[in-house]
Amino acid sequence: MEAKILSNSVKAVTRGSRLPDKFRMLPQRLLRMARRLAKPSLLAACLALSHAPQAAIVEIQTPAGMTATAEYRPGDVGKPAALVLHSFLQTREFGTTKILADALADEGYTVLSPNLTLGISHRKRSLDCEALHLHDMEGDIREIQLWVQWLRKRGHPRIVGIGHSFGATQLLAWRQGARARGFAIVGISLIGSDPFILENKPSRSGKAAPPPKPVNGLIQAPLSFCEAFTAPRDRHASYAQWNESRTLAALGFAGAQTDVILGSEDKYLPKDWNTRLARAGARVKVIWGANHFMDGPQEFDMLDAVIDALKR
Repeated sequence: MEAKILSNSVKAVTRGSRLPDKFRMLPQRLLRMARRLAKPSLLAACLALSHAPQAAIVEIQTPAGMTATAEYRPGDVGKPAALVLHSFLQTREFGTTKILADALADEGYTVLSPNLTLGISHRKRSLDCEALHLHDMEGDIREIQLWVQWLRKRGHPRIVGIGHSFGATQLLAWRQGARARGFAIVGISLIGSDPFILENKPSRSGKAAPPPKPVNGLIQAPLSFCEAFTAPRDRHASYAQWNESRTLAALGFAGAQTDVILGSEDKYLPKDWNTRLARAGARVKVIWGANHFMDGPQEFDMLDAVIDALKR
């Protein structure tokens, strides 16, 4: 049975309960189990495993007429709710995002993991760089606002945004635009929209690349990890303007706490990025040996750093 929930003027629908086990990756579950068993109380760990939070798929209607979805897992009302946002063109099932959401839910936090629609109702898959992109940064920010409102209507006054890669930048952009003072953000491998596909080549050294020529009103130009992001010029520009400089400027928003967790082996980070982030006001934690995606053994250090930030 479906239960309709109203969030301001936004209609939301929750469906189902626990996600089928076939959609949960076994290696990650085993890793999370090992992490729990490393804690002092084996009994507490077993109880946590047997009372895993149930997940519901939540839908909202956006002003653009799209249906956006999120995975919602309620937790301890005494803890902040975590709004976990995926990286550029990805979904909540992307490895780093999924690991974060699962681990935080297992720790008792309320977790909401949206898929930004990117112009597609009920979007379930990541988008190719070369696909025609008609979405823009402003639309993504409006969807973040809807999800924040939804959480607040569900009785979560304290919300922390947790984003991976450019997803963290989108949370910064929302916070600045909404003037959400005091809204804490945890950025994992936070980067701007500067092209990274051509790293260590002249385009990353400060030289301006020649402007792309539009074809039939569209351009194909580098953006983030895309070598050829295909979109109308204004849609491309809406993301491209959130480069390193603007991202750093957004960190200075008054009264807002930002923790940034970086990997020492992240080859996509700009030069002296950790120092520049700290100067801009972020609390920076470097995890030695970790890459941009925080996979491998460093996953546990990343999760511990996120939880430490949530407890502040």
